[in-house]
Amino acid sequence: MDEIKQDILGFLQNNSFMDSSTQLGDDDSLTMNGIIDSIGLIEFLDFISEKYSIDIPEDMLTPENFDSINGIANTIQKLIK
Repeated sequence: MDEIKQDILGFLQNNSFMDSSTQLGDDDSLTMNGIIDSIGLIEFLDFISEKYSIDIPEDMLTPENFDSINGIANTIQKLIK
C-alpha cells in the first residue's frame, strides 16, 4: 500500500498538481486543498488505469474513493485483487 501512496504522490508532484514542499496527510481532501480539479482527475484516472492495468467502474468514482490518498490507495487495492 505504501508503494501505491508513493505512486500517487509522485504523479501529483511530477505533473505540477503540488510541489514537494506541500504537506498533505493521507486523509486530506485533494479537492478542498486545491490539489486536483475535475480536469486533473481525468488525467489522474488515466494514469491509474495504465499504471495498474485496471478499469475503474463509474460507480466507484466517488469522493470517498478519489478525494484522498488513502481513499485512492484503498480503491486501487480493491481493483487489482
